Amino acid sequence: MKKNLIYSLVLVLSVALLSACGTNSKENPPAAEGPYAFFNATTPLKITKPTEVNGTIVGNDFNVSVQLLKNGLVEAGASIQMKPFDFRYGSVKDSVVDTDQNGIAKFDYVAPTGSEYNAIRGQDITIEAVFLDPDNQASTTTSSSTPSILLTQEFVLQFR
Repeated sequence: MKKNLIYSLVLVLSVALLSACGTNSKENPPAAEGPYAFFNATTPLKITKPTEVNGTIVGNDFNVSVQLLKNGLVEAGASIQMKPFDFRYGSVKDSVVDTDQNGIAKFDYVAPTGSEYNAIRGQDITIEAVFLDPDNQASTTTSSSTPSILLTQEFVLQFR
């Protein structure tokens, strides 16, 4: 009787252990549908409190970047847009940037300062960049239809 109880307990623990192994609580990013993909994104990005030196605020500019690939090769000259987000969390100098010769789009992020920074310290927010279908962009600027978003990239900003 005692032997059966021990075997049953070992069996239950083994099944529980084996079924828990291999589960993945973190969701994998969706596979790109088409030739384009984002790569090498600067996320998460730790944002520290800016300081003031001789009346000039330093340490509040950060680079948020992502690389655009087409068929596994860099895509230069493509426009990447940062979606609008609440100004309490800072701003980007240009909301639309073009990829450089290495396919990298760099956004200049400006962190909030002073009491604005203190109000959000300890929080994490997500901002998002998008790549619109280059074949469909010309027609969407003149019509009221929704632009075709090919890719999105989330950037996590950690205010520490």
